[in-house]
Amino acid sequence: MSEPVSGDAVDIPAWAWEREEIREALRTRDAGAILRFAQQYGGASQSRIAAATGLLQGRVNEIVRGRRSVVRFDVFERIAQGLRMPDHARLLMGLAPRRLRSYGVGDLMDHPQVAAVALTKPEAAAEIREVAAGADAVDVVGVRAMGLLALGDSLLRGPLTRRGRTPARMRLLLLHPESPAVARIAEKVGETPRFFASSLRFAEEMLGALAEEGTIHLEVYRYRTTPVWRLVRLDAATFVSVIGPPADPRGSLVYRLSPTPPGSVLHGFDRWFEAMLGEAERVI
Repeated sequence: MSEPVSGDAVDIPAWAWEREEIREALRTRDAGAILRFAQQYGGASQSRIAAATGLLQGRVNEIVRGRRSVVRFDVFERIAQGLRMPDHARLLMGLAPRRLRSYGVGDLMDHPQVAAVALTKPEAAAEIREVAAGADAVDVVGVRAMGLLALGDSLLRGPLTRRGRTPARMRLLLLHPESPAVARIAEKVGETPRFFASSLRFAEEMLGALAEEGTIHLEVYRYRTTPVWRLVRLDAATFVSVIGPPADPRGSLVYRLSPTPPGSVLHGFDRWFEAMLGEAERVI
């Protein structure tokens, strides 16, 4: 692949990006449908699309005809740049928007290490499960991990415990039931502090039973500080989201951080996890 030529970018009317068929293609990351959309509404030939995206013309032809699929985020990013895709369309496809200040965290979304962003946790769940299925080392910072690992239908449990899989090594950090933060978080989620603390202990019991099964090499730790970020690190892939009230839109954004290009954001989260681990109390 060559570099995209910005001067050859395909111009597509703003109203066209609102059509349901292209929104569905973006949600499902159907690159062939997206490029056919560019042909129809941008009047672009395959050679023009190739120049705009930096893809070989033969590759564009294969994608348009459905003979080749696209799975790599850097290729989707080339397509987004070449079609001058607006931010709302980039978000549907799982790419970081170029400018989105209404959520109050535009500095992170503009960072080159942010490989993708999902507006809701369910949108990110499929990708997290897919990456988790092959991960050997897993690090998690959560609150009580009910939706992450403790329950049978939780996000990571299926891919990490499937039959025939080599057991992954997992370090899981949970909020301490006696932390001063329990009362504050319980109020935000509409629970009593006593019930919330009990649910933390229940989660630990469920995780203890899972550890005894031997399907995961599981270490569970308690931390006492007020949680801000939820982190799931699967080998080299890191997913982070803000822990906030359910009604807070910033609490739904899920970022995937890439180790390349080298930068301070991912390094900062790595150091933060190790600092949290160093001060935590191991319970399992």
